[in-house]
Amino acid sequence: MSHLVRTQVVRAGDVVAVYFAADGMAVANGRASEAKPQPAVVKAQWAKLG
Repeated sequence: MSHLVRTQVVRAGDVVAVYFAADGMAVANGRASEAKPQPAVVKAQWAKLG
Protein backbone atom coordinates (compact mmCIF):
# COMPACT_ATOMS: atom_id res chain seq x y z
CA MET A 1 0.00 0.00 0.00
CA SER A 2 1.31 3.44 -0.82
CA HIS A 3 0.20 6.96 -0.08
CA LEU A 4 1.53 9.63 -2.37
CA VAL A 5 1.68 13.21 -1.09
CA ARG A 6 2.19 15.81 -3.79
CA THR A 7 3.46 19.31 -3.19
CA GLN A 8 3.67 22.49 -5.21
CA VAL A 9 5.82 25.47 -4.24
CA VAL A 10 5.32 29.02 -5.54
CA ARG A 11 7.16 32.24 -4.80
CA ALA A 12 6.02 35.85 -5.05
CA GLY A 13 8.69 38.35 -3.98
CA ASP A 14 9.87 37.28 -0.55
CA VAL A 15 6.84 35.03 0.11
CA VAL A 16 7.07 31.29 -0.46
CA ALA A 17 3.90 29.19 -0.37
CA VAL A 18 3.80 25.41 -0.19
CA TYR A 19 0.65 23.56 -1.18
CA PHE A 20 0.19 19.89 -0.41
CA ALA A 21 -2.57 17.34 -0.65
CA ALA A 22 -3.14 14.09 1.20
CA ASP A 23 -6.14 11.77 1.24
CA GLY A 24 -6.70 11.18 4.94
CA MET A 25 -9.67 8.89 4.34
CA ALA A 26 -7.53 6.64 2.16
CA VAL A 27 -4.99 6.36 4.96
CA ALA A 28 -7.72 5.67 7.55
CA ASN A 29 -9.43 3.07 5.33
CA GLY A 30 -6.21 1.33 4.29
CA ARG A 31 -6.45 2.04 0.57
CA ALA A 32 -3.93 3.59 -1.80
CA SER A 33 -4.16 7.28 -2.62
CA GLU A 34 -2.67 9.79 -5.02
CA ALA A 35 -4.06 13.15 -3.90
CA LYS A 36 -3.04 16.29 -5.82
CA PRO A 37 -3.39 19.99 -4.97
CA GLN A 38 -6.47 21.29 -6.78
CA PRO A 39 -5.46 23.75 -9.54
CA ALA A 40 -8.33 26.12 -8.68
CA VAL A 41 -7.12 26.36 -5.06
CA VAL A 42 -3.50 26.98 -6.07
CA LYS A 43 -4.58 29.60 -8.64
CA ALA A 44 -6.79 31.43 -6.12
CA GLN A 45 -4.08 31.50 -3.47
CA TRP A 46 -1.49 32.58 -6.03
CA ALA A 47 -3.75 35.51 -6.95
CA LYS A 48 -3.74 36.59 -3.30
CA LEU A 49 0.08 36.63 -3.31
CA GLY A 50 0.44 38.59 -6.52
